[in-house]
Amino acid sequence: MKGYSQLRKGRSSAPDIVYHLTFATDKRVIYFANFRTARTIITYMQYCDLQNWSKTIAFVVMPDHIHWLLQPKNKNISELVRIVKERSRKKLQVHWQKGFYDRAMRSEQESIDIARYIIANPKRAGLVTSVTDYPHWDCIFL
Repeated sequence: MKGYSQLRKGRSSAPDIVYHLTFATDKRVIYFANFRTARTIITYMQYCDLQNWSKTIAFVVMPDHIHWLLQPKNKNISELVRIVKERSRKKLQVHWQKGFYDRAMRSEQESIDIARYIIANPKRAGLVTSVTDYPHWDCIFL
């Protein structure tokens, strides 16, 4: 797909910067409406934190995509996304779109604003009437 190679050109990450990552299932197939599958994908993100590869600030697992606000530590953002995608492909048979989108945060306030945006995603999508009713998100600011 044209564009993904352009996204990867010059992509780098630094351990002192927070990044908003978004990656979606192939053809936006709904894999994570299943509670167990959604919780399993969360354990893969938590695994990255437990290995001291990342520090998760906020995340939401939507039915067909993931938003992950994190600070990389001992792995770059491409490696972190690859690890989550690879584990879920092997264990859950999730097929992913190639690539991912990333955006570096420029301030703590921007991180807070993006964290709010991330956790409000299920409500904006009409999946719940209150974010507290959606089980597949977390945020260190709350």
